[in-house]
Amino acid sequence: MYMYTTDSENRAGLYSDSNIDIPLQSVNVKTAFSNLFGKTTVTQTYLNSEKKAIEAIYTFPLSSRAVLLGLEVTIGTRKLRGLIVEKSSAEEQYEEAITKGDTAIMLEQLQTGMYTMNVGNILADEEISISITYAELYTWQKDSLRYILPTTIAPRYGNPEKAGLEPHQVPEYDIMAENRFQLEITITGTLAEAEFECPSHNISISKSDKETTVHLATGEACMDRDFILNICQSQEKKDSILVEHDHDGGYVALASFVPRFSTPEQVPPKSIKIVVDCSGSMTGDSISQARQAISDILGQLRAEDFFNLITFGDYSKTLFRQQVLANKTNITVARRSLRSIDADMGGTDIQQALETTIQIPGSTLPQDILLITDGEVWESDEIINTASKSGHRFFTIGVGSSVSENFVRQLADETDGACELVAPREQMADKIVRHFERIYLPQAQKITIHWPTPPKKNIPIEIGSVYNGDTLHAFAFFDEMPKGTTTLEITLANGQTFSQSAAIVTPTSQTLDSLIPGPITRMAIHRSLTEMEEDEAAKLAVLYQLISPYTNFLVVDERSDQEKTGELPLLRKVPQTLAAGWGGTGTVILESVQEDYDIPSFYKSSLQPEPDTEIRFCRRQSPEQVHKLRQQTTPTEFIQKCNQLHTRRFRQKLEIKNFDNLLGCNLPERILDAIEEISSELDSHLTENVIVLAFMLALSQTSANRIFSRKTLKAIRKAEKSSPADKRLVELFNHIFAEISEDDWGSSFAEEDIE
Repeated sequence: MYMYTTDSENRAGLYSDSNIDIPLQSVNVKTAFSNLFGKTTVTQTYLNSEKKAIEAIYTFPLSSRAVLLGLEVTIGTRKLRGLIVEKSSAEEQYEEAITKGDTAIMLEQLQTGMYTMNVGNILADEEISISITYAELYTWQKDSLRYILPTTIAPRYGNPEKAGLEPHQVPEYDIMAENRFQLEITITGTLAEAEFECPSHNISISKSDKETTVHLATGEACMDRDFILNICQSQEKKDSILVEHDHDGGYVALASFVPRFSTPEQVPPKSIKIVVDCSGSMTGDSISQARQAISDILGQLRAEDFFNLITFGDYSKTLFRQQVLANKTNITVARRSLRSIDADMGGTDIQQALETTIQIPGSTLPQDILLITDGEVWESDEIINTASKSGHRFFTIGVGSSVSENFVRQLADETDGACELVAPREQMADKIVRHFERIYLPQAQKITIHWPTPPKKNIPIEIGSVYNGDTLHAFAFFDEMPKGTTTLEITLANGQTFSQSAAIVTPTSQTLDSLIPGPITRMAIHRSLTEMEEDEAAKLAVLYQLISPYTNFLVVDERSDQEKTGELPLLRKVPQTLAAGWGGTGTVILESVQEDYDIPSFYKSSLQPEPDTEIRFCRRQSPEQVHKLRQQTTPTEFIQKCNQLHTRRFRQKLEIKNFDNLLGCNLPERILDAIEEISSELDSHLTENVIVLAFMLALSQTSANRIFSRKTLKAIRKAEKSSPADKRLVELFNHIFAEISEDDWGSSFAEEDIE
């Protein structure tokens, strides 16, 4: 278990109940935003507060569109730059350095948007700061740009090792972990005058003549949700062509077009399959958003369209046997089914759900799928492969505070669909309307970019789908500097043709003289790696210094013989902060805009007493009075009552000290009698305080600890430190609780559980 302390006697930071400090001390993020280009630096600071050297392992998310440009390490007064090395060589050099007693840092990409930082041989009391710099191209969706900073990885369905992760790379989750971050975003250019909306956090905005700066209003925030900044601006002209110098003396151009064409007056019928994730991870905010999404979708369907509703978890349920007309009768049936939709269908088995959905018989019309999910799955490649072969377009809606962005985006991209992300506090209707505008638009049959001179290479080789108001980014390589105008031409399935042009912006002399390729060139190369064989891709990634599935960032700091410990470091994994609202742990939707974001959402939720609930202690009840109490109080309900006694933010004293206090939290008296009997067998002189503390401590060490609030757990541990619990009694209670299965924590207390 991990918690946060600012006690004057201790170093401020994260620590565990086993007195093992969490090495990650802080995360500081700075983003510079200019038009559609963003450059972000994430600085992670690690501190070893132990007496022996440690190796810190931290698996963390970044934007799925991030292209890493550099890594810099600060150890004391020394600054070291990371180099890209082929993966096998990087791993070998890293292990060799650790064995020799040197410090080594290795950053590797596990999946798109997911990385593991390995920091080996952090000496006692040593601090190491690691700065990761990455570039990202943003896209317009109508008049809005979306900046996303993922902060945590929510628990996922499936086997991470089958997805390619090593055991030490698999994220660990701890309900008490409170990783925190600071953030500064600087916006220059035409976007500096835009309107800014943050549905995830409270922010402060300051403006000057040349730039706008965005900070977290609270200074820092808990890493329990994605940070989202929507930048809204109406611009008639959003197209641009930028050019950079390449490694070999050539040039790389980036064309960014925002297609502009309208939906035709006559739109033929469509066939849409609505697929909704009802797995356990959707409990709370996400399933509420999903219900709203279905309602909005049903409102967009026309009488001539065909539809169906499929819900899934471990298994799938189909509302109709086949695609049916969206007439009044069928829409009414679908709306009535909303009442029974809940996140109660088990795990997120999207693969079987899509196989079922694809096979649903329908009309001869092209089939589209609207998928609503948090996307929290490990083995996504097989799912995407199934979808890409299905002949269906996928229009995905990622819901929740920590969506698996890469999965829902890639699923849409690989099927010529589109993706929308919806945070808990955002309106769903606008996203649904945009998807239907895409669905009703005739599909593009031919998409061509006409450059002033023929390029020697295009990336991507073939352009997939384009939609009105959505940005299209494409790269081209040239031997000579391209000059003039570039034109985008689109031919739709109904024969309509649209074209628009933009002038090429000549690069500055500084860019032309630079021997190191700029971010646009490196982003183009990074995007092309997926179209190459592994050996070729690895060599190109090393040449352009790009992290990839075939290359890692590596830094080795050779230590003096006096600094080397002569033994291998202790392994310390950094736990993830539990995603806000995940699996029903708290709610983001109901948070007040005045809320602090420096503690996790699940903790704030647990601190709120139930309306009209009297929180009080009661005296020992008579048999008649006890009979009036709920004799089948569940462990969950009992623990929630305990939580309500520890709602004050700075209260650290355990309020449950004696048997009356236990009864005041609705612990059935028959269980209390059993506790007394068990205790007397050990020592008849044990006091109530000692017995209750042992009971609470043992209960907090079971799987029930996921229900205890952070404040309750902290109070229990502080009480135990002040007056150590009777070890024999704790062990006895631990043995009893070990006999209770995981499922029993949701059922009533049974006599045999204690007796």
